[in-house]
Amino acid sequence: MTEREQLRQKGAEVRRKMGLPDDVGADLLPGMPHLVDEVIFGRVWARPGLDLEDRMLATLSALTSKQYLPQLDFYVRGALNIGMQPRLIQEVMLHCAMYSGVPTAINSLDVVKGIFSERGLPQPDEELKENDLDDLMKIGDDTMRDLHRERADGGYAAPGSAASTLYVNAIQYLYGEIWNRPGITRRQRMVCSVAAFTATQMAGQQRKFFQSAPNVGVSREQVIEVIIQTGPYSGFPPALNAITVAEEVWG
Repeated sequence: MTEREQLRQKGAEVRRKMGLPDDVGADLLPGMPHLVDEVIFGRVWARPGLDLEDRMLATLSALTSKQYLPQLDFYVRGALNIGMQPRLIQEVMLHCAMYSGVPTAINSLDVVKGIFSERGLPQPDEELKENDLDDLMKIGDDTMRDLHRERADGGYAAPGSAASTLYVNAIQYLYGEIWNRPGITRRQRMVCSVAAFTATQMAGQQRKFFQSAPNVGVSREQVIEVIIQTGPYSGFPPALNAITVAEEVWG
């Protein structure tokens, strides 16, 4: 067996763990299923250093951020097949929407809703506590400092920055509301953020969050793996650029 055949075999094993079909792209282009198994699943998904659920979180985040909805449908099914909770999947969509825009959440959640309906899964329902705006500001400021530590007040977050008026919304709703919603851990949210910023090529946010990732349990090595995971979905050049940013901020 050649090395490429071994890679394809390894990739096929990973793909089948997610309950995904054997003939991905077979009707589109000759040799496509082999490339999918070899490059996407054999060379990326089968890498050590990140577990299957984290790789799925990164994949869903990249696809949501880029609004590749047919592919999102494909991988949401895989996420359910490996046991990811419906509520967790939904929170990925909302989390990424704070970076790519609310329409991305609406479009992505509509895809998810259709799959839940098809599988007879109840739409997750939960009574959420609603804080007033003053409380949200306090919770958001505390969360922002937990994540970013001494860098919490830098750049566009600085009180005297021209962006400070807009950034109040980020403190209240992104850090205060979104980062504290149930159903997903802060560590998982960081995986989503790293993937989303890589997919959308947001270098400024990459510099901030790559440094903050270890504060919530995502090691530098895992940051690199999350970046690599996005490569087949949002492109290898953005992933390579993000790795360069990571090397710069880590010295």
